[in-house]
Amino acid sequence: MSDHDPLAGGPLMVARARDNAAWAREQLERDVVAWLTTVAPDGRVQSSPISFLHDRADVFFYSQPDTPKLRNLAQSPLVSFHLQSDPFADHWLIVEGTAMPDATIPRLDAHELYQAKYREPHAHWGLDFTETAKDFSVPIRIRPTRVRVG
Repeated sequence: MSDHDPLAGGPLMVARARDNAAWAREQLERDVVAWLTTVAPDGRVQSSPISFLHDRADVFFYSQPDTPKLRNLAQSPLVSFHLQSDPFADHWLIVEGTAMPDATIPRLDAHELYQAKYREPHAHWGLDFTETAKDFSVPIRIRPTRVRVG
């Protein structure tokens, strides 16, 4: 397989390459909020809105330390990530996989792609990248194991 072969990049790359995935490809770039579902130690599921980026094969986000989301991931790395569908769910993207902290991801205030994508949302939310990086200091990588797109 070559570097340009989507099968070499895992389930997200394969799903993004499908003919019916144009909506998902566009929304992965444009959407500023997605939903992450984790599993609590008692088995309950917990969904949280997150800001995110993808690097073609994986999805990643930044978390505040010591949150229920991180405590859940410490107990079970299983997650479901999904974008907001269109109004009638004719188009959607669901990524199932595992998530864990990844120190190789640059801080959000040093991540050029993050800053480019979130410049307008940060202004809307009244946030500063440097201050946000202090609060959201734990980078988490989601490694897809299954991706559904429609």
